[in-house]
Amino acid sequence: MTRITVLVLAASFLALAQQPATPDFGPKFRAATQQPDEIVPLILEVSEALPKVDGDTGRALADALEPFCRQVFFGPGPIPGAERLGVVKHEVKSGELPGAIAKRLKTGAGMLKYLNANYDDRRVAAGAKLNVLDLSDGSLQLIVDITRRRLASWHKTPEGKYVLGLYVPVGVGAQESPTPTGKTKIVDRVRNPAWTEPKTKQVFPHGDPGNVLGGYWIKLDPDGLGGVTGIGLHGYTGAPAVDWLEQGSSSGCVRMLQPDIDRVFELALEGTTVTLTK
Repeated sequence: MTRITVLVLAASFLALAQQPATPDFGPKFRAATQQPDEIVPLILEVSEALPKVDGDTGRALADALEPFCRQVFFGPGPIPGAERLGVVKHEVKSGELPGAIAKRLKTGAGMLKYLNANYDDRRVAAGAKLNVLDLSDGSLQLIVDITRRRLASWHKTPEGKYVLGLYVPVGVGAQESPTPTGKTKIVDRVRNPAWTEPKTKQVFPHGDPGNVLGGYWIKLDPDGLGGVTGIGLHGYTGAPAVDWLEQGSSSGCVRMLQPDIDRVFELALEGTTVTLTK
């Protein structure tokens, strides 16, 4: 584990220690840092506790869990017991294409690159064994906490328990253009989209310096957001992260760091439920 990761975890543990009424997971976090076989039990236990922990205390706990979720759901592993969380081995059949495998599991094909070291979709032969995240039950959902500036993913495990899969900081709408609340769904995912500036309506194609979407657009259904149109999840290259991340400065959309929006883009397909709440 790198020195930077250790410092991030230490800061998370300190934040937890300063929050009252937080379950004492400190020893389990430390054990999981040193022993890979403790990671899956930690994710299961903390995920079960999170809905019972309120506000900033819950945010601190989820922040501390995120690096472990990233190892399991977006890393090449192997992590002992990962099958309990839905990360399983799939043996490629003759004539089976990686894109078709991902589609059947209800994830983007890019998840295969996250979960398999040295992955090359041009060299996947029959008999190869791939790590895959099985979301075929349709349980995946995204939750945007506007107040705490976080986006979370949750999905059901083979044992029927919901677990946190991703928890990342976001930027949200400014006071004059707030991010709407509601329960909606993803209706479109576009790689390298054009961007229309909300005020001037000027269109900037992909590759233009004026296009600030960072190469990702995840459109949300306005029907679940009080009819508010043009709301989505996207990357952001219009300013340094310090100027917008965990702040209210957008025209209503949810902005994300490039590595995080890529994970969400590959994880959550069209039809995925998205709840925006305060």
